[in-house]
Amino acid sequence: MDRRVTALEGQVKTVSHFAGLAQRRYEATAECVGLVQVEIKALRTEMNERFDALGESVGKLEQRMDRFEERMDRFDERVTNVEGRLAKVEDRLTNVENRLARVEHRLDGVEMILKSHGEMLREILQRLPSAA
Repeated sequence: MDRRVTALEGQVKTVSHFAGLAQRRYEATAECVGLVQVEIKALRTEMNERFDALGESVGKLEQRMDRFEERMDRFDERVTNVEGRLAKVEDRLTNVENRLARVEHRLDGVEMILKSHGEMLREILQRLPSAA
């Protein structure tokens, strides 16, 4: 056989060998790409589920905050109401204190009058002749 044929056959074998390697590499790469795509889909699904759960949690938190704010508003109203009532009680106590001060002043005057009357009665009783 001719050397050139042998050389060509060797080159064909080499090309076939490299073509086989290239084919296997392509298949392995395609398989890898497929696996990566499956993982990406799984991750996307998981992330979407997590974002949905997070969105629900945020929604629940917002509802709780709204209820809390409503309760705080009612509490503020009650505190304002109590403050108003306390102010009225303070005014009434001040009024009572003023009235008590006037009564005390009057009682002082009445006490002086009663002492004066008591002294006059003593003097009158001392001037009366004894009944014995």
